[in-house]
Amino acid sequence: MAEAVGFWERHGATLSPAQREAVAHVQGPLLVVAGPGSGKTTVITHRVAYLLEVAAVSPSALLVVTFTRAAADEMKGRTAVLVGSRATATTFGTIHALAYRILREAKGQAPALLDEEAGLRLVRMAMRGLGLNTDDDALLQMCGEISAAKSSSDPGAHRPRLVAPAVFAKVLAAYEAEKARLGKLDFDDLLLECRRLLLERAEVLATCRRRWQFVLVDEFQDTNPVQYDILRLIAAPGDNFCVVGDDDQAIYGWRGATPRALLDFAAAYPRCRRVTLSVNYRSTGRILAAASACIAPGSGRFAKELTTPRIPGTLPELWRPADSLEEARRVAQRVQQHVASGGSAADIGIIYRTNQQAHVLSLVLERESIPYRALGGVPNLYRRWPVQDVLAYLRLAAGQGEWDQLEQVINRPNRYVSRQVLAAARRLHAEKGVPPLRAVGATGLLPFWHVQRLDELADHLRRVSALQAPEAIAYVRSVLGYDDYLTEYHARAGGSAEETRGLLAEVQRAAPEADLPAFLAAVDGHRAETEWGNAGPGDSAVTLATCHKAKGLEFPLVVVCGAVDGLLPHRSSRDIDEERRLCYVAMTRARDTLVLSCPYRVEGREAVASPFVVDVIPHLASTTDSAPPPTPRPVPKPMSRSEGRRGGRSKAAEPAPAYRAARGPAGAATAKAHPQLQAGVGVWHHRYGQGRVESVDFERARITVNFSDRRVSLDLRWCLRTPESFRVHGSE
Repeated sequence: MAEAVGFWERHGATLSPAQREAVAHVQGPLLVVAGPGSGKTTVITHRVAYLLEVAAVSPSALLVVTFTRAAADEMKGRTAVLVGSRATATTFGTIHALAYRILREAKGQAPALLDEEAGLRLVRMAMRGLGLNTDDDALLQMCGEISAAKSSSDPGAHRPRLVAPAVFAKVLAAYEAEKARLGKLDFDDLLLECRRLLLERAEVLATCRRRWQFVLVDEFQDTNPVQYDILRLIAAPGDNFCVVGDDDQAIYGWRGATPRALLDFAAAYPRCRRVTLSVNYRSTGRILAAASACIAPGSGRFAKELTTPRIPGTLPELWRPADSLEEARRVAQRVQQHVASGGSAADIGIIYRTNQQAHVLSLVLERESIPYRALGGVPNLYRRWPVQDVLAYLRLAAGQGEWDQLEQVINRPNRYVSRQVLAAARRLHAEKGVPPLRAVGATGLLPFWHVQRLDELADHLRRVSALQAPEAIAYVRSVLGYDDYLTEYHARAGGSAEETRGLLAEVQRAAPEADLPAFLAAVDGHRAETEWGNAGPGDSAVTLATCHKAKGLEFPLVVVCGAVDGLLPHRSSRDIDEERRLCYVAMTRARDTLVLSCPYRVEGREAVASPFVVDVIPHLASTTDSAPPPTPRPVPKPMSRSEGRRGGRSKAAEPAPAYRAARGPAGAATAKAHPQLQAGVGVWHHRYGQGRVESVDFERARITVNFSDRRVSLDLRWCLRTPESFRVHGSE
């Protein structure tokens, strides 16, 4: 066939035999299993060109569905390079754009859509009505739960992760009711309504089938049941249905997507042809070997063996930094080394499981003046509600707090201060200028023991005012009982107290050794809710991205951060295979150099290497290790209600043992309990490194240490209370 010969002469020189086979398939269903870096976009664009030039298919008869609008635009542009203006008559778009078009044409008017901001507002209202936390992270998680439930094959069987099923059902019902009142559809409704229309109105379905006789779908592993129904309905009865995807890169289960449609495609279409693209043109041999070892133990996948024409390259590296802060510092050092040796910052991709991990990374890159761009943004953790609570305590301690801060935290943990008492205190403050906390005790509405507890809180805040930022945060969490409040809160409202405490631990770990006014000024200097990076439009910059955001990208050098159990795989995930696929996606972004980083501590807790990293140990170079920090002591427990009624001192309000022993007349007790604390002993500090004690003042609770480049006076209470940040080695 002359047309075919001419096509291969013009376009086929760079195609592999498997790619040619997929491109040349015309009639009937086609399943293309495309591994990472195997040229799937090339196959789709060349297949469109083949159908137009060789099979003489009308451009308007082709429907190409992609995962994102950007991918659709890229694919249309690449097709236009091959076939010219005929690409403009072919439909390229997302499944949501397709559904919108079908509904608009069938009903004669555009569907009234609820924009994203309005949808968030409705969900927030529903959550507030039930007394749930509504900070941005919790709100987005709830929206994801709603989308996953509506997109699943059995919405009633959806099991939410954020809240109890009964609570989720109430949020969903309230959201749907308000949306119905407004007469709007959200993006999930758009798909549901499109499917309903195709099933109930035969003439609409017939119109779609006459128009689009060939259906091609990219990233098919990420379709959900509703999307699959729409596509298969349109593709029938001719079943000229081409799907391209990789079951090993299915990573959107949290929003209802499932690789089952891809895995079961041959069963659903018995006469389909299957082509596997198993040549990876991106990664070196050793990187590909490590990635293959990571994904191989996964269940529910097509067995495949990827090869590469590239050189073996160097073995992937394994880092074992002490914690996430040292991890970020190593990342910065690696970037600086790469640039100093003639490379570009744009060569480097830093990939992690959760957006929260970007906080420490971005702070360190900022401090080192390394340009970066964050795909999806770096969330401003200072705006998260638990951090806001801790900051409210710090503002009160620093003399910056007013009524808003006091009301925010006075009962976190519960100090049994009623709204009536707060209202009376506010009036007292307004009329006589009594400071907020003192005004609460001066209302005359509280018993003596209750006033005593407020005096103790004021005493604690005075102590906090003299601490450096990391010590102050630790004091609020442990001594004032805020961590225990979080445990009680999550037991009542759902969600994970462990994750919330981990958030505070990361903020505490990354906080600079600065006094409270300086630290709070830095917090206020954060410009927005989400930071997109510090790089200018034309700057060469490091890329920061979650595993999800990194999909489809590639870099000469990739560092996968936080590769520990609890983060990757994430503790909240119910699907260990999807977590394994996320790790695989992250590893296969690397072209020449791959680093897996497994800190000994993350989010304030000891951590062990990810089981996925354990699977690839034989394929890694020797470890770049750090000594693991010791396990921190447990925090004190909060006071029970009965203790409060007896007028006893709250454990949440009582200093931890080390703090208590290191102040005032009890200083001698601390000296006796810690005889190793004396001039000349060696110590380690998490920020300043190794040093030697110059002097210890037990009465004033201060310890002075000479480090290599500075002499620093530290709060002795903090040193004794946080062994993960300060350790005594002994004398020479």
